[in-house]
Amino acid sequence: MIDRPARDKTVAAIEAYMNDEITAFAFDEAIFNVSDETDDESVRTLVMALWFFYDDLKDHKIVAGEEQWDILHRIILFLRSDTEIASRSDSGKEVKRIRRWSITQLAALGMMVLLAVIVWNFGESWELLIVWVAGGVLTWKIDRRIRKPLRDPLPEPDANTADTWPFDSPEEFRHAEQSVPDFHKRPFPPELAKRRIRNALLEMNIPFPRELLVLLKFVG
Repeated sequence: MIDRPARDKTVAAIEAYMNDEITAFAFDEAIFNVSDETDDESVRTLVMALWFFYDDLKDHKIVAGEEQWDILHRIILFLRSDTEIASRSDSGKEVKRIRRWSITQLAALGMMVLLAVIVWNFGESWELLIVWVAGGVLTWKIDRRIRKPLRDPLPEPDANTADTWPFDSPEEFRHAEQSVPDFHKRPFPPELAKRRIRNALLEMNIPFPRELLVLLKFVG
């Protein structure tokens, strides 16, 4: 189904973020408020994809390269058109959205309790550092094996659709452009190329323990 008000609200939030009118935290709140209230699967799926375009631990203005800038414009075009993302339910039945504890959340909770006990009994010590690093390795392993596949909302685009995602084909992309004649892609702002969210170490794809990465997000 197409929920036009939900799509328009999502587009408005994306454009406000791209125009530096809102920062990451406000953007996150705006798009997920829409996602939680709509049954438009395309909106819900694209909102989950948008989660990868900002940091939800450190507030910041938009940070994007030219490729991300193009993708954001295509998402806007997709939502302004009547294009839909096919349901991913194998059974064909309605997929109910539920909030539940994940293994990573339970592991993180256990580590928090253990750290609290160590601090209470020993204060800041090497024992605390050892548990901190061990917990980072544990939760990173869990995240790689379990959580990441569950939170990736869309398959990796193949060579034929990499330049038109989230559209399924170049033809679908061109049809959307024709159906929204007032859509215009804005040039990439040069100043965005210099922006960074956090410590340069975190911009690299290195498998550091998750807790250490979170710490660097706060201090970076």
